[in-house]
Amino acid sequence: SDKAGPCVTENIRLRGGVGYTRNLPIQLVQQFGVSTDVAEHLARTYGTHAGDVLRTSSSSKNNAALSRGGNLLLPGYPYLEQEIAYACREEMTVSLVDMLTLRTRLAYLDSDAAASIAPRVADLMGGALGWNKRRRKEELEKALEVIGSFGGPVPKTREREEAFRTIEDVFQSFDVNKDGYIGYDELKLCMKHYGAPFKSEEDALMTFKSIDKNSDGKITEDEFMMWWRRLRRKETSTLSEIYRISSDKLGSGSDSRGAAFG
Repeated sequence: SDKAGPCVTENIRLRGGVGYTRNLPIQLVQQFGVSTDVAEHLARTYGTHAGDVLRTSSSSKNNAALSRGGNLLLPGYPYLEQEIAYACREEMTVSLVDMLTLRTRLAYLDSDAAASIAPRVADLMGGALGWNKRRRKEELEKALEVIGSFGGPVPKTREREEAFRTIEDVFQSFDVNKDGYIGYDELKLCMKHYGAPFKSEEDALMTFKSIDKNSDGKITEDEFMMWWRRLRRKETSTLSEIYRISSDKLGSGSDSRGAAFG
């Protein structure tokens, strides 16, 4: 009787998973006028609740803040002001640190961007949660202190000119939240940060799926290394624009010594 039964996790639907289809991003673009980038982000993050996010006013007073296509928090990233209000009202987010780290993960991806929008996010959270000026100031000071310890794709304690000694080092630089895998957003943002952005959302998604061989939504170190070596065999320029790859720096197998970061 003490023996555990078969694992049922695989069959448990996540919040927002009931009724989900791969056409959801297209439906969001058509219904709400959001960009493809924003639609993909919302569909991956909220599933079928993405529409609820877009119907959420970023103002606690009325719906005047609603606009077709949503209100971007900052250019270059798919995060919307509506997500802040939604997270406070529907997901029990109660601190600015939580919002900028675990909810949006922006502090992990780009600490400078997170710091730049922290005051605006504090105002939005304050409106949704009824914070007074003192509480907003405290939340902002605490968040900026925490964000200051983040370095985004390239840690502040590591100079950009420093060489990556192994392919494993390259993988770890892409794994910005240090969970042992590379997610879709991490791949996109790191490629952009390192000077070789994808041409389109479709290009990024196609590349991610080609690397993610077992289709579990995350890239393992082995999958990343296979991709790296495949690119080198094809002599594509994507990674050579990021890393100065040469035969004298990269061997094969145990002889691989990595690539210099340029």
